[in-house]
Amino acid sequence: MTSPDAPTEHWEGDVNEAAVEDWKADTTTFERIRQVIDVTTEPQSAKQIAERARVSEPTARKHLAALAETGRVKTITTDTGSRYMRAPQMLAMQRIADIHREHTKDEIRQAIQDLKSERRDFQERYDVGDIDELTLKLEPDDDGWQDLTRWQQVEQNLEIAQAALTLYDFDPDDSRSAAARASEGRTATRERGALGDNPAHSAA
Repeated sequence: MTSPDAPTEHWEGDVNEAAVEDWKADTTTFERIRQVIDVTTEPQSAKQIAERARVSEPTARKHLAALAETGRVKTITTDTGSRYMRAPQMLAMQRIADIHREHTKDEIRQAIQDLKSERRDFQERYDVGDIDELTLKLEPDDDGWQDLTRWQQVEQNLEIAQAALTLYDFDPDDSRSAAARASEGRTATRERGALGDNPAHSAA
């Protein structure tokens, strides 16, 4: 049964544009530039970033310069002007922060031990010392290329885990303590190991 007060006309607006308007209402121009640059992995001009963040180009340039000073933005000078992208080291720092929130120090130590053990298995299986040696040893049709890819992931995860352990006691906002109490959601994570591969983070 239709209520007498129900609207008689359907809304015909653009859903995407409505979402953008909500985004603009809920954020400052600086926050939008920061959010856009955090997902920008290929160099873009200030104009392109301004359009995505729905700000003017001068405003984008001002905020990008400020973010570059903090190390969040990488600036690349080209013949056609400056280009901007997320600083590569930010991805590593974000992952370290995630590890701090989700794992105890003992879990990180165990993950480092497991990763080193996996690396030793590769070294013994192929009788090589490192990834470069294995690359030179493999023929194009060898089955070892998948192991080489996995070994690269292991080395990447090991670097992150070691950095996370080194910086573990540096937690100025105490975010780790709050996350540690949320034990229920961590069961699945434990099942895949403290440093299970995250495709999004494995990208160079």
